[in-house]
Amino acid sequence: MHTTRVTIALVALLLLATPALAHVPTFPEGNTTPERAVDVPDAAKSWSFYDRLAPGEVRYYRFSLAAGERLRVGTFTPSASGFTPGFVLMSPAIEGADAVPDGVVVPDGMGATVVPGERPGSPSYEPFGPSANYHTADLDQPVTRDTTYLLAVYEPADRAGQVGVALGYREQFSLVEYLTVPFDLVQTHLWEGQSPVLVYGPWAVTLLGGVALAWRRRATGLARPFARWVGVAALLVVGTGVSAALQMGLALSKTGLTPGALVTAAFVVVPLVGGGWVAWRLRDGLRPTLGTRVGLALVGVTALVTWAGFVVAPAVVLVAAVAPARFLDPRPDDGTTPFGRRAHGTGDRN
Repeated sequence: MHTTRVTIALVALLLLATPALAHVPTFPEGNTTPERAVDVPDAAKSWSFYDRLAPGEVRYYRFSLAAGERLRVGTFTPSASGFTPGFVLMSPAIEGADAVPDGVVVPDGMGATVVPGERPGSPSYEPFGPSANYHTADLDQPVTRDTTYLLAVYEPADRAGQVGVALGYREQFSLVEYLTVPFDLVQTHLWEGQSPVLVYGPWAVTLLGGVALAWRRRATGLARPFARWVGVAALLVVGTGVSAALQMGLALSKTGLTPGALVTAAFVVVPLVGGGWVAWRLRDGLRPTLGTRVGLALVGVTALVTWAGFVVAPAVVLVAAVAPARFLDPRPDDGTTPFGRRAHGTGDRN
C-alpha cells in the first residue's frame, strides 16, 4: 500500500513536470565572426545557448528554416545591471537593410533587421533550471520560404556580460542531449555567476549527512557492498531535489511567487520522495519483495525523467530493482555491520 501511494504521488508530480521539458542547453565558444558562427542543426527545435559578450564583441549563429515553420528567437541575461543585449537578424530573404550597430558584419547578399534590446523592469522566472532572467529582445514570425539566417548578438553600449539566446519552438531532445541535461544544468548555474560552493554544495551536504547518519545508526541494511552503492545513489537523487529547491528559492527571491514554481516543485519533490524512500528502506535492508522491486524501478525511472542523480544514480537504482536477492540481503557473511563493527548478538562465543 505504501509503495502504491508513492507511485501515485510521483506520477502526479511528473505530469506537472512535463511542460518544463523545453530548451536544449548548449554552451558555444569562439563564435565571434560570421565565419565561426554556431551552426544550429535544427532551428525549429528549442535551444538555449548560454554565451558571453566581452566589451564591443558580437556573437554569431547560423541556421536554416523551411517555409511553413516559425522563426522564434530571443535574448536574455541573468545580469541585474544595465547590460541589455539585442540582435541583428540577417538573411537573403530579408529585403533592405537596417543600419546595423558598429562591429556587426553583414555578409554580401543579405538584408538585415535590427531588434534592439529593451531592459524589462523585473526578471522572469524560468521553471526549467530554475533561474531568473531578464528577457531583452524577442522576434516571432512565420517563415514564408526556405532560407538561411545569420544572427548577430550585440550589446549597444559595448558592456560585457552573460547573454543567452533562445531559438526554436519544438520541445524535443536526442538521447544524448537528454542524458547530459543534468550536467548542463550545473554548468548553467555556473554561467549565471554562482559560486561553485553554492552550485555543488547540495550534493556534498546530502552525501556527507547521509553517511554520517548511517554511521551513527549502524545501518545494517548497508552490509552488502552493492547496497552501499544504492545508498550513495539515493543520496545523489535526494541532493538533486535539494539543489532544485535551493535554486528555486534563489530565483523566486528575485521574481516573486509565480505559477511556474508549481512546475519546478515537481523537480524538487520527485527526487526528494523517491531518493528518500530508497534511503529509508535501506535502514534494515532492501528486502527483495515484489513491492520493493517495483518501488526501486519507479524511483529509477522518475529520477531519469527529472534529471536527478546525474544519470548514474538512477541507473544504479534500476539495476537494484532486478538484482539477485543476495546483493540486497542485509546480512553480511562475516556478521559485521557495513562499517566493520561486529553486529549486536553476533560473533564467536567461547
